[in-house]
Amino acid sequence: MKLVYNFDGESIPAWVQLLFWLIYMVIFVYAFKKTVLSWNRNKRYNDITWLFIVYFILYAIFYCVNDDYFQYRYWLYGFDFSYWGKEMFYVYAILFSRRLPFEYQFEVFRLIVWGGAFSIAYYIYRMYRGLLLPGLTLLLLFVFYSSAFCYGRASLAMAVYFLGIALYLGLGNKGVFLKILGVVIAIFSYSFHHEMLVGIALLPCLFIKFEKRSMSYFSLLGLVIAMIALTYLSSYAQYLDSLFDNDELSSKVENFTEKEQGAFRLSTLIKYLDYFYPFFLITKHFWNRKVPYFIAGMYRITYGILMASFAFMVVLGSRSVFSYRIMYITMIPLALLISYGYYNKFFTKNQFLMMMLFALLTNSIRFING
Repeated sequence: MKLVYNFDGESIPAWVQLLFWLIYMVIFVYAFKKTVLSWNRNKRYNDITWLFIVYFILYAIFYCVNDDYFQYRYWLYGFDFSYWGKEMFYVYAILFSRRLPFEYQFEVFRLIVWGGAFSIAYYIYRMYRGLLLPGLTLLLLFVFYSSAFCYGRASLAMAVYFLGIALYLGLGNKGVFLKILGVVIAIFSYSFHHEMLVGIALLPCLFIKFEKRSMSYFSLLGLVIAMIALTYLSSYAQYLDSLFDNDELSSKVENFTEKEQGAFRLSTLIKYLDYFYPFFLITKHFWNRKVPYFIAGMYRITYGILMASFAFMVVLGSRSVFSYRIMYITMIPLALLISYGYYNKFFTKNQFLMMMLFALLTNSIRFING
């Protein structure tokens, strides 16, 4: 008998959705206690990182509160790869899992993909351990973005991309070899998901000092110009969805009923607040403080990707799958920047509480509605 995946192949039982939401609530309450209630921002408190690593890996294997569960399961057990047009890494991972001499091949595949994504994300946070607590940063990644981080194979691509960014920034070691390796790894993320082409195109943002107030204003002018250009090219929106593997999702959104479209617009608005509100608070402080080079680098690439997402949202509409999937790319560095901001008193207690409430709404909607 399967551990969790004994479904009818058409729907996920309500009790499973409720279970995952309750698990999220337990972790949320723990994070709330460690941050908002204590509010001492003391790096010396007990770091139970090992618990979150174990939990995240288990979560990566068993998280199944959406249709993607069935899609990946179908790929593993019943799909003919003769005409596969996606990333070959997943073909190899599926073929490897199929050959295993025991029953839980799908769980192994998920462990490779999402367990790998979580492990790489944790390794990135470990690289910043002189500035923040890796366990708390991993906890914040879960609290703010877990329901999106766990549902698509793009998570592994994002983790690989930001591993490359972190290596490029060097954390004090500015050797040429490390920088070249970092760029190569960031570009290689395209092999894990074609969506990362956007991140690769925005790599030059690493050299633009968005943390300077004057440069932020100048970049807003560039954003307006980009919006005008995108408006002219908006007839190619369908092509963009197809290019980045969003055509099926876009079609699904367009077929929503009026009631479903209303709920989708509301959840999308809250989702955008979950990313842009903390980033706005961080930006205000970056204007007035000198930050380490490797923190500034993560901020710059996050700034560039979020502005690209915002531009596409304005031009293509808030329901654009393309715009919010670009926004998702920033999950890993945003958790890092939020953690850094927490330790360095960027936020008031009420601001941090508001950020967590947005996260609670975003994730609860996804867990309960699938």
